[in-house]
This record gives sequence, C-alpha cells and structure tokens, in this order.
Amino acid sequence: MFPRGFEKPISLSGLQDEMSRLIERVWHSGVSTGPLDGQEWAPPVDMYESPDRYTLYAELPGVEPSAVEVSYLARVLTIRGEKVPPPPGTEAGRTVRHERRFGTFCRSVDLPADVDADRLSATFHAGVLEVTLPKSQASVAKSVKVNVTE
Repeated sequence: MFPRGFEKPISLSGLQDEMSRLIERVWHSGVSTGPLDGQEWAPPVDMYESPDRYTLYAELPGVEPSAVEVSYLARVLTIRGEKVPPPPGTEAGRTVRHERRFGTFCRSVDLPADVDADRLSATFHAGVLEVTLPKSQASVAKSVKVNVTE
C-alpha cells in the first residue's frame, strides 16, 4: 500500500525529478530572477511526446508573435522573445499591485532525442506558442516481426 495520493512507491530518483520540476516552476513562474539568470521572466512550458514527434507549448500572453524566435541546435530547443510593457501614461490610475513581468526572455529545453530540424514548425494562437518537433528517423522506434523457427 502506498501513501495516500501516491500511485507508485517513493524513490530517490522520483524525489529528485519532483524537486527538479519544483525548482523549474519557481525559477520561471514569473518571479523576477534577473539577478540570477539575467532576465526578468520566462514563460512556462509543457512538452509532450508521441511516437513520431515532440510537441511543446509555451504560454506567452501579451507577447507579439513577431517578437518570438524559435531555434533548434544539438537537441536543444530555444525560445526567445520580448514582452513589451505598455507605454507610460496608459495606466488606468495609481498602481496598487504590480505582478505582470515585461522584458526579454529565453527558454531552452533539452530534448531526449534528435529531431528533424527541417520539419520543425511553430504556430501561435491565443497567447500560446505550439512547437512541433518531428523525431528524426533514427529516433523513431521500429519494430520487427519475430519469426519462430523449429
């Protein structure tokens, strides 16, 4: 029996993975990390794997699509851009709370396998960047039929 809320036993590896995810969320959750990594903010990302591709989603609310650059080199996907603050004097009054972050950002994500960089594509819709990274033929799992001999 596992502790309530856990579907599998707790392992050192699992704990390490969870701590890495926690640190990543805190590091890039909109908290100002300027003194540490040179940028004011970085967008949160999710990445999924299917048999023939990886798909990455990055939340970029308020970022103009023309201000986003996506690149890939040596198993690393990099997203750069800038979220421009509103012009001075356009505020609706005295600032009572200030949580939104502006400025340049850069997110680099290590991929677990090679992708076909020539077929990489990116779309932007409703403030979400979707990057499709087709796996290279060497990275796609192949199966063979097992013949039985007697």
